Amino acid sequence: MKRWRNLAGVLSCGVLILAGCGTQTGAGGPTAGSKDKIVVGVTNITMKESVYQFMKTAAENKAKELGVEVMWQSSELDPSAQMNQVQNFIAQKVDAIVIEPADPHAAKQQVMLAKQAGIPVINLEGLIEGAKTDLRIVGDSVKVGEAQVESFLQEWGDKPANVVILSGTKGDEVAESITKGNLNIIGKHANLNVVGSQYHTNWDKQLAMNTMENLLVKYKNDIQVVFANNDGMIAGAMKAAENAGVKDKIIFYGADNDKSTVEAILKGDPVRTIDKGAVLQGERVVEGAVKLAKGEKPPSDQVVDDIPVWYTPITLVDKNHLEAAKQKFPELF
Repeated sequence: MKRWRNLAGVLSCGVLILAGCGTQTGAGGPTAGSKDKIVVGVTNITMKESVYQFMKTAAENKAKELGVEVMWQSSELDPSAQMNQVQNFIAQKVDAIVIEPADPHAAKQQVMLAKQAGIPVINLEGLIEGAKTDLRIVGDSVKVGEAQVESFLQEWGDKPANVVILSGTKGDEVAESITKGNLNIIGKHANLNVVGSQYHTNWDKQLAMNTMENLLVKYKNDIQVVFANNDGMIAGAMKAAENAGVKDKIIFYGADNDKSTVEAILKGDPVRTIDKGAVLQGERVVEGAVKLAKGEKPPSDQVVDDIPVWYTPITLVDKNHLEAAKQKFPELF
């Protein structure tokens, strides 16, 4: 998923242990401590990307439907801010905590503190390393990477193609899994030649653009397809190709089904994306948290390393498959 740093926003969070920093949902609803209703605390990595706006709105809508309250806060990729947010939730005695880790290793301590307080924890998206959470909600990232390459092969066939892979943050389980999915399929096809594969801190669009610029120069624009772990990086790659005058000669694959990518598809740009079910993830965050708060077993698809995992479905979005885009952005149609 896309990662952007906003230090000013993080600093504004400070160390407010009771008030926190972020958005609390519910029209004048009770605080967590009042216990008038189930309260779910969510800390995610950023609100700078539209995918999280959809996720948060879906969680709020599901919370209203179920008569519960969601306190949604963003760490903006700062592990210290995220720790403060988790401590806030614990101090306010929320009934369940959802963590999308800003740092997959540092978040282990956050889980430990919540568990010590008797609060169940859901791991959203990127894996929290070394911690046993009560549920994980995630798209199947390996399948995202595989779907990108499989879609390309369906339209490209067995012609030779030079391939670029633009990965997110090194060490991020989602980024590494999407890239693994890419390589799973590429490794089975001798016509696909990987000429560049690079990780990018915070899934940064500008860094991805720089990588693409360098590769276009190095290989004299002889690149046929780019697979990126998210839509932000694919936008950076497309900009680099546009500046080099070869955008229409390359096929671009991203992930997240962002509005800007859908607009580019409708405009006729050679870009495709994978919808990872952000709306459904937002709904399931609340549904799973409510189940755990009640001492019930939430739904899951399989158990991985003793952690129940609830996968959200993935969907290809291109000029011939626009259903997921229409659902997410009806105003564009």
